[in-house]
Amino acid sequence: MIEQLPVEFLRLLGVVLAAVVAAFAALLPACVGRDRVRSVLADRELLRERARRIAPYVGGLALVLAVNKGLLRRLEAFSFEYGYRATTAIYAVEGDLVAAIQDAIPRAAVYYFGPIYVVGYVVLLSFPLVAYAFARNLRPLKRLIAAYAVNYAFAIACYAGVVAYGPRSYRDVPGADQSAASVEPLLLDWFRGVTRLTARVNVETNVFPSLHTALSVTVLLAAVFTHEEFPRWTPVAAFLTASIVVATMFLGIHWATDVVAGTALAAGSVALANRVVD
Repeated sequence: MIEQLPVEFLRLLGVVLAAVVAAFAALLPACVGRDRVRSVLADRELLRERARRIAPYVGGLALVLAVNKGLLRRLEAFSFEYGYRATTAIYAVEGDLVAAIQDAIPRAAVYYFGPIYVVGYVVLLSFPLVAYAFARNLRPLKRLIAAYAVNYAFAIACYAGVVAYGPRSYRDVPGADQSAASVEPLLLDWFRGVTRLTARVNVETNVFPSLHTALSVTVLLAAVFTHEEFPRWTPVAAFLTASIVVATMFLGIHWATDVVAGTALAAGSVALANRVVD
């Protein structure tokens, strides 16, 4: 039986889609150029050829995403049975750094970092998939899609082998240092609907590495490699990536350790994609 989507989900989806469309309306002419978009869209044969050549990469990414979604609960059970419980070890490494970040940033910033964590993330990941379809050749798009797939594949393996809770849940973990500074669950407190909905596609222990960080940094690295062709996209990608990385910690979702691991995963994924994609 197909699960009925709640009204709350549909409303959030509508808001996100509207924001993404608005962002695309601004970014496409600014970062890609109207003339380039028109010339590619006008060439039906070129569009068919590009769609044919990119299809295997899209199919590979879709397969990885389907496996991730299909095995989500089984991987969670596997990790609890056999995985390394890393939360207390992570705190031993970095201590109250995330709490210090929360203290250093005004609470009103949640109205920026909350939406940027959700909407900005979708824009950052989806826009280059469209923009690179208008590139001189498809190599940047192929490499980006391949890097996305590698990120997800390695993240799945990490989540299966490591059980780690975010800083907002640290005090509830057995063996936690109860003298640790409190980290507020700002996304849960201020955007409760978003938290409930993300729980449908993720589990609380999937924090190491930070996939938000990994995929965002992947986009930024791809933007650097394509700066000559899309120079205006690079600073936009850098701004969004920096905002999302800070948001993951400010909102109490990820440790700084998760962010470092996510950055390393991004670098490795991009390097591998650049190596194997011609």
